[in-house]
Amino acid sequence: MQNSQGFSLTETLVVLAVIAGVLGFAVPGWQDQIIAKEVDVASGRLFRDLQLARAESIRRGVAVVLCPSEDRAFCLRGGAWHQGWIGFEDPDQDQDRDPNEAILFVGPSTAPVTVGWRRPNWIRFTPEGAAWPNGHFRICGNNLSKARALIVYWTGRARLDNKSPSGGPVFC
Repeated sequence: MQNSQGFSLTETLVVLAVIAGVLGFAVPGWQDQIIAKEVDVASGRLFRDLQLARAESIRRGVAVVLCPSEDRAFCLRGGAWHQGWIGFEDPDQDQDRDPNEAILFVGPSTAPVTVGWRRPNWIRFTPEGAAWPNGHFRICGNNLSKARALIVYWTGRARLDNKSPSGGPVFC
């Protein structure tokens, strides 16, 4: 008899079938984890920038506006927040960035996560720290199963939640 080195074709195919079966169960779970992490990262970035806008409006004694922006220089009226956003000083309180108004920060694109807000499509913090309008951002993963609400109160404070302000699910 001859000593064989290695595995037979049948043994290799059985091992590959077992690995494929295990991956078939594990990969969907990983995809859900990736989507959940993308939603967490996007909501965390927006939450941080809302806190920064409020703090800067109080510190500088001037209104600060946060609005969606595609070019990272001017507000995009009717634009989508997931394209990115800017925060800027708005001493004339017209909610439009003029060339002489300082950009305080730029928020990154959150694709593939979508971010929705109410109308008007901006939020202003007063020198006292109050926010107008109040409401909630809807931060949604691409399969709509993962969603968070970023709730902004009239006082300017914000909080993250897995439920809408009414206590129901976040609708994307």
